[in-house]
Amino acid sequence: MSFFKSREWTLEETSDGPAIEIPSPFIWPLALFFLVWLGGWTAGEVSAAKALYGIIKSAEHWTALLPGAFLAVWLAGWTIGGIFAWSIFLFSLNGREVVTLSGDKLRVRPETFFGLGWTRKFPVPGMTPAKVVSLPQGKTPGGADASGLPPPRLACIAIASAGKTWKLGLGLDEQRARELLHTLNSRFGVPRER
Repeated sequence: MSFFKSREWTLEETSDGPAIEIPSPFIWPLALFFLVWLGGWTAGEVSAAKALYGIIKSAEHWTALLPGAFLAVWLAGWTIGGIFAWSIFLFSLNGREVVTLSGDKLRVRPETFFGLGWTRKFPVPGMTPAKVVSLPQGKTPGGADASGLPPPRLACIAIASAGKTWKLGLGLDEQRARELLHTLNSRFGVPRER
């Protein structure tokens, strides 16, 4: 049984120009792990918040708040870690990478439910040539998976500009990654390798 299928991508013509959409891969063991982990995280978050509230409510003097200060710092770190884990979990369920061109900037936007996400902008002028990067493959005896077929060669597109880098489409089939690179070169003006 395969835990991972190679990703696909689509090109759509919009009123603002071409847009590429690459849905996230659904890796069910990862989603299940994060679901269990987030259950424990939620219990810890609620317990710490109740304890902090209890300390603040019962404090009669400012020195009684010192344990609460440590707990507040811990709770802030715990919350940041939880936000990161929630974003990975939501992206694994229904995420996508959306690539558009806005003026002379290539916009890459990882999104989850309701379009929540963040945008990375890469100025096309001065961009280093994008290239297909093969991902390391796990070795199986005889070079084939359980179905007897050779495992797909997975890749991504490495883009860099203005000191920012991004690996677009992690887990694309290598041939589809090459097709995506050609589309980025021809439709979005991303420089070609010479």
